[in-house]
Formats: sequence, C-alpha cells, structure tokens
Amino acid sequence: MTRLPDPPDLPELPDFEALHHSVKPEDFEQDPLPGWAGIATLFGAPAISAALADAGEDGWVAAGVPFDATASSRPGAAEGPRAIRQASLVFSSYLTSLGQWRMLDTRSGATFRYRAPRVADAGDLHVYPTDTIRTFQAVAAESRRLSGAAGRLLFLNGDHSATFPTFAGFRAGRLDRGAARVGFVNIDHHFDFGNWSTLHGPLYHGSNSRRISELPGMRPEDIAFVGVGDVTKYDQFRDLLDRGFHVVPGARIVRDGAAAALRRVVEELGERCDTVYVSLDIDVLDSAVATGTGHVTMGGIGTGHLLDVYEELRALPVGGLDVAEVAPRYDPSGSTAQIAARLLFEFLFRTDCEAPQLAPWTDPLPDGSPARTAPDSPREEQ
Repeated sequence: MTRLPDPPDLPELPDFEALHHSVKPEDFEQDPLPGWAGIATLFGAPAISAALADAGEDGWVAAGVPFDATASSRPGAAEGPRAIRQASLVFSSYLTSLGQWRMLDTRSGATFRYRAPRVADAGDLHVYPTDTIRTFQAVAAESRRLSGAAGRLLFLNGDHSATFPTFAGFRAGRLDRGAARVGFVNIDHHFDFGNWSTLHGPLYHGSNSRRISELPGMRPEDIAFVGVGDVTKYDQFRDLLDRGFHVVPGARIVRDGAAAALRRVVEELGERCDTVYVSLDIDVLDSAVATGTGHVTMGGIGTGHLLDVYEELRALPVGGLDVAEVAPRYDPSGSTAQIAARLLFEFLFRTDCEAPQLAPWTDPLPDGSPARTAPDSPREEQ
C-alpha cells in the first residue's frame, strides 16, 4: 500500500479572538471604503428627506429622476441615476486621500485645490412610468420645493425629457426667491427643439428645450445650445439664430477650444442672468467614448473637450446642474457612468482654479519667468 506524503506545514493562524478584542469600531470609522462599497448616495453624501433638504447656500442638494418613458431609440436611462451614484463612490475618498494640497492638472496645466462643499442626497423624486404628465407635475413641484430650500441643485435625470420639469421647478423656486432671469445651457449633440412626436406627443426627450423656451418670461438670448453636432432642419437652425438663441457647435469647440468657443455665451449669460441651469445629455460625447446611452452619437466631442466646457462654465452663476441619458445597460464596463460622476466631481469640488503658469504649458517670457498663457492659446482672444 502506497504511503501518502505528510501534509505540508501550515502557517500558524493568528489568534483572532485576541485580535478583535484589541481594537474598537472607532479605529476604522474614518477609513475610506472601496469604490464598490457603501450606501450609494452621490459621493457618499448623507441621505436626507426631499421635504427637508438643506445643504446651505454654498452646498449642493442632489436628487434623481429615474424616468425614461419617452425613449424612442434604446430605453434604459431610468437606470442612470442609480448607476451614477454607484460610480461616484469611487471618488468619495479622494478628498481624504488628496487633502488640501495644491493640485496640477497635467492635461491643461491649470492649478486648483479640491475642497468639499456640503453635499446632500435627497433620493429620487416621484415618477409614474406610464403617466408622463403626472411625472412632470410631481417632478416640477418637488424641484420647486428643493429650489426654494437649497442653495444649489444637482439632478440625476433619466431621459432628457426630465430636464423640462426639473428646470421649470428650479426656475420657479429661484423666481420665488427674487431672481429676475434664469439662464439655460443645453450641452447636447442635439437641439432637442422638436415640437411633436408621433409616439409621445409634445413631451418627449427631443422637445425639452422647446418646452423650456416656451415657459413664461424665458428669452431666447438666455438659452444656449453647446456641443451640437447632429443633422437638423436648416430652417429651424436659421430660426434659432434669427431669434437670438446662442449656438456653439461641437466642431467649433474642437477647432478653437472651449474658451474661445464659449466666450460670448459666458459673457452674455453671466451679465444678464441671476443664475444659470446647465443640462448635460451624455450623448454629446461620441459613442466610441460613451457607449452607455440610448442614442448612438457619431462625431460627438471627446471627454477632454467636455471637461474644458465645464471649466469655462465656472465663470457663470451656476445654481443648477443635471446629467441625463446615462443608460448603463449598454455599457457593461461602467465607464459612461464613471465619466458622468467624474465630471460632476470636478465641477463641484475644484476650487481656487488658476490658468497655466508652468512650462511646458506656457512659453517663458524674455526674462525667463513663466508666461500665464501660451501665445497660441485660445485664451489669448479673451
């Protein structure tokens, strides 16, 4: 009979009983969780009741609108708010790990610091998947209440139709508080200026900008379309320009840079508007970059250009943001939701931003000191 070999010597196990008695729960409370752990609120912010939302005038209150009942291509954007919240958790430990150091963006040469405003997550607003009218009534009413109570609002929307009631409620709340004019910036591959859908009627993902423009007191010169790149009706385009709407095509952002392309929009909206609401349809990005959306985009801008757009919009009195059309089922990698979360993180948490002052982003002056901007930079035109 063959004798079996002796088992290898096993390492000595630690005395777990002694180990767990040697620590207290408080020893771990300040340690960050990995990006897939934790309660899925935006950036791990505390969850609050929408009826009692308050993060201070300098803080942000987030709310979701998981609605995609007007999708006409690929449904799934109702899953976007939860996906963005989950994706945002990977950034929730950044402030702890990076601290208050001065940071350098090696893509642009700009410097800044990460500093956290107060952020609270009010959960999702009420939606009725088979009743668009009731959904819009509820979302507008609840958004107005949030706008009256919170300093700044951030909406995680489903399909882009939800931007009509979130903006309407945000604007009404700001008017209640004494604002005179509220601007609207639509960052999108499309104008979303349709009037009627055979499938959905007058309220759908392609009509939200038109419906916003029809709100009492809204002026064309207070509305900007940024990043457009799809085909559209020629007569409609001419009409938008003739009426005074701002149009910044994605091709111009790529060609001239965001600073030059957006200069007029930022100057004029900043001068005339008390506050501005910025809406992002994630399909402004080319679908080769962001696959997780209901509308396949060919010729969209890149993520670097989109970061630059948001950097320029910092000059505006932005009181409301939204992100729409993230549909995670079409992106198993999760990168589209990560892109949305990263954009929000950088916009909310970057402070003390300064233009490039270091080589190789700048050319030295004759005395050898660094210039603030390179001679061929689009910022020179400002």
